Amino acid sequence: MKRTLLVSILAASGIANADTPYYITIGGAHTDHEVTKDYFDDYIKHSYDLELSGGYMIDKSTAVELSIVQPSPDQNEGRADVEQARLSGLFFFGENTIKPYLTAGLGYGKASLDNFAEENALLSVGAGIQADITDRFFARAEYRYDDMVNEVIEHNNYVLEAGMRFGSGTVAQHTGSVHNDMTDDVKAAHDAAAAEQKKAQAMTEEQTRKAAEQAKAEAAAAKARLAATVDSDKDGVVDIKDKCPATPENTTVDSDGCPDFKGKLQGVYFETSSAKLTENSETILDEAAAELKRYPDLEIEVQAFTDSRGSDALNLKISEDRAKSVRNYLINKGVSAEKLTAKGYGEANPIATNDTAEGRAKNRRVELSVKK
Repeated sequence: MKRTLLVSILAASGIANADTPYYITIGGAHTDHEVTKDYFDDYIKHSYDLELSGGYMIDKSTAVELSIVQPSPDQNEGRADVEQARLSGLFFFGENTIKPYLTAGLGYGKASLDNFAEENALLSVGAGIQADITDRFFARAEYRYDDMVNEVIEHNNYVLEAGMRFGSGTVAQHTGSVHNDMTDDVKAAHDAAAAEQKKAQAMTEEQTRKAAEQAKAEAAAAKARLAATVDSDKDGVVDIKDKCPATPENTTVDSDGCPDFKGKLQGVYFETSSAKLTENSETILDEAAAELKRYPDLEIEVQAFTDSRGSDALNLKISEDRAKSVRNYLINKGVSAEKLTAKGYGEANPIATNDTAEGRAKNRRVELSVKK
C-alpha cells in the first residue's frame, strides 16, 4: 500500500510537469569583468543585467532555453553594458523539490563601455540550483561563465531568477518510467480506488433503500396499531371490524357493530290468506318504524315466512306479499325506501315444528334483518 501511494505521488508530480512543459523566467545578474584585466586595457567595474528566458522541458531532466540579456535601465556610468542572445541546454539532477542542474549554451554577445564595444559569438557554461515553490512557480540561483569567441572578453555571472510553468500536456513522455502512460502500480491503485468507491456507493444505496423500507414498514405498523384502537362511533367495536360505522350513541350492537335488532316482530299478524295487516300489528310496526328511523344509514331486509300448510308456490307468494306489505307500511311511517327491501321465503327456515298448531304459529312470522 505504501509503495503504491509513493508511486501515485511521484506520478502525480510528473503529470503536473507534463501538463506544464513550457516556462519563462525573469531575473537579474551581477556580471563580474575581472576574469581578465586586458579588456579596454584597464579595470572594468562590474555591471548589472536583466535576463528574460523562455524554456521547454523535453523530458523530466532535460530542458532547452532561449535567453535575452539586456543592461539594467539604471546602469551607472563606468559600468559595461552586456547584451546577449543565448540558446542553452539544461540538465537537472533528481526529482526533488530542490535540485541542482548544469547548463551550457551558444549565443551572440556584445559588451560596450562608453564609445568602445566588442561583439562576437558566445560560449556559455554554468551550474545552478532550482527550487520548486509550487507545481507552477519556481526560483533559481545560477553561476555562469561566458566567453566571447576570438575575443578576450570573459564574464562571471551570478544570476537570481523566478520562473513560471505553463502550457498543455504535449510532452507526457518526460514523466519517464514512473508515470509514462501510468505504471502498472498506479493503474492498479486507480482501478482499486474506483472499485472501492463503486462498492461504497452500492452499499450506501442499499442501506438507503433498506432504511426507507424499514421506515415505511414501521409507519404502516404504527398506523395499524392505531386503527386497531379507534372506535369512531363509540359502540364498543373498533372501526376496522365495524360493519356499521355510524351507529348512534347508546345503541346496543352485535359483534359486527350493527344495531342488535331482535329480528322477529312479535305480534305482527295478517288477515287469513291475505297480506293485509291487522290493527294490532300496525301498532307494533309503528314502534319498529320509530326505532328504524334512528339508524338512517342501515339497510334492512323485511323477511316474511309461512308454515308448511299449502303448496310451496302459494306459501312463497303469500310470504312475498306480506313482506312487501310490511315494507310499504314502514315507508309510510317515514323509514327510507332506499334502505328497505322485502323478500318472501315461504315455508323455508322454520324455527319450530310444523306438526303442531303452536309450532306453525311461530313459523308464520316477519323479521327485520340488517344487511352488512
